Amino acid sequence: MKARVFLNLAVLNVLDAFVTGAYTLAVPLLMVKRNINLAEIGLVFSAFPIAFLTCRMLFSSAADSLGFRKFFNVNASGNLVSALLYAASSSPHSFAVAKATQGVKEAALWAVNRSAVYEVVGDRSPSMAASTILFIRGLATTVGAVVCGFLISFMSFQHVFIALAALSALIFIPARAPNIGRRERLTVKEFFKRLDPRRVEGKTWRTSLVMSLYTAASTFAVGFVLPIFLHERGLGYWEVGVILASYMGVGALLLPMTLRATPPIGKVVYAQILLYLPAAVLIPLTKGVYTIVAVMIMALGECTSYITWESLISREAVGRENVSTTIGFLHAPSNLIQTLSYILAGALIQRFGYAASFWAAGVLFLLYSIAARQTLKQKSETRS
Repeated sequence: MKARVFLNLAVLNVLDAFVTGAYTLAVPLLMVKRNINLAEIGLVFSAFPIAFLTCRMLFSSAADSLGFRKFFNVNASGNLVSALLYAASSSPHSFAVAKATQGVKEAALWAVNRSAVYEVVGDRSPSMAASTILFIRGLATTVGAVVCGFLISFMSFQHVFIALAALSALIFIPARAPNIGRRERLTVKEFFKRLDPRRVEGKTWRTSLVMSLYTAASTFAVGFVLPIFLHERGLGYWEVGVILASYMGVGALLLPMTLRATPPIGKVVYAQILLYLPAAVLIPLTKGVYTIVAVMIMALGECTSYITWESLISREAVGRENVSTTIGFLHAPSNLIQTLSYILAGALIQRFGYAASFWAAGVLFLLYSIAARQTLKQKSETRS
């Protein structure tokens, strides 16, 4: 049965990631087409982490008792509704509602996604199993961005989102997987007890703050910034789609290297810094093919850091009584920082240009890498 459950998880993640990949390209470009400026786009995108954080913590607390099936169905519903809302959006307000709905559907998935993987594989390399799901998602996200770039070159944005809504309906099929993770009847008292941040250990909060540095860096450099930056450099929808797909696809290609044996984390951290930091500095200073090369080098650095990210999560969450809730708290500061980062990215670019946003991302990524290395080193010394 476990093999069948893992297959359902994989299929669900493929469909969800395809839609997410399409959103990565289509949403910011549609907003630019609707003459919404970068500062407003940043405000609209900030609705996503607010909805994500709020719903994820509620879902995570409930999931550790109720099981995971309900939340996979919420994800399916959210995918369908958000696609239809984007198809009908024309103002910052309506886009914000759609973006918040996207946050709800992502919260429902990620409240239980890693926990479901950990539940299925047990003690057999949980971080590697999570990397497998991320590999599958990376491929699907890549295909989603490419297909979206192709479609919006030949049809309207509205028709693309309607097609994504139809695809989203298919998620209800794998969402019917056996209700793994169900343990006990959940009382209101227990539900709110799990949400009490005072029960979270200090080292968990410290790890979560380290993770938030990466989230801020990625938001400043990619988020809505990269597709709009590339489009303003004269690239068409199809070309931007291919570059974004390649950016995300690098992660899908790197992850298999970690499935059998994780490289020494020190070497991983040094590699991610040497790749990411120079590229982030050079992207706004270059033109043409040199810009694309710099973007892909930055992609290599960011995707290499996924190994570090998953190591932080698995070492902190695996073995806890309420895994979903712990993972939710680990991501809480990241979501708060992401809200601010979206707003600041739009304001920075509006006032100082794209260089300010990319260079800020480089500094934040450097700080994340150093802090993550130190955190993982301390955890290893404590365990030994």
